[in-house]
Amino acid sequence: MPKQTFFNLEPDKRQAVIKAAVEEFAQLPFEQASLTKIVEKCGIAKGSMYQYFEDKRDLYLYVVDLAYEQKRAYVGKAFAKGGDIFSVLEEYYLESYRFAQEHPLFHQVANKFWDSKTEVLQPYLEKGRLSRAHDFAQFLDDAMASGEVNGVLDPEAVFFVYHAVGKDLIDHFDQGRNDEFLKNVLDVLRLGLTARREEM
Repeated sequence: MPKQTFFNLEPDKRQAVIKAAVEEFAQLPFEQASLTKIVEKCGIAKGSMYQYFEDKRDLYLYVVDLAYEQKRAYVGKAFAKGGDIFSVLEEYYLESYRFAQEHPLFHQVANKFWDSKTEVLQPYLEKGRLSRAHDFAQFLDDAMASGEVNGVLDPEAVFFVYHAVGKDLIDHFDQGRNDEFLKNVLDVLRLGLTARREEM
């Protein structure tokens, strides 16, 4: 996280650092991103950056946090709106879609974070995965207890399917997929592939 010296900067200079870092980390994965290019873009000496952050990883994690802070402002609406698990999930992915459209650089930063293979980020990735799995497990337990979701399903398998499908949707929102396509995909997940009685 930033040192106090970063927060002591004038707002314009602080935003210049953030903007340059977001652009670099949106374009390249952590291991390829250049701290030198970031400082050149925002017009400060490289040594000054170390007065604001411990290292490139420290700056990177701060930018990732900013991206997720912005994303939470969107997806939080899905949980605030309420409804059954399927309505909430549909709204969650629709809000994720809107976030990706309205904040494409933050969206790319988040994608590259989860796709990272570098060893230095693995503890943070694992912590994030465990947190997401825990939150979904609580959400799913409530839905199973209420009868909204088949109680005999393996929760880990449910999380895997929703996470994999949802991630692919969110990662490829820029490939012509729209709200209606998203709803159709979630409809398949909700109702499954088994023939429905009204179709018989």
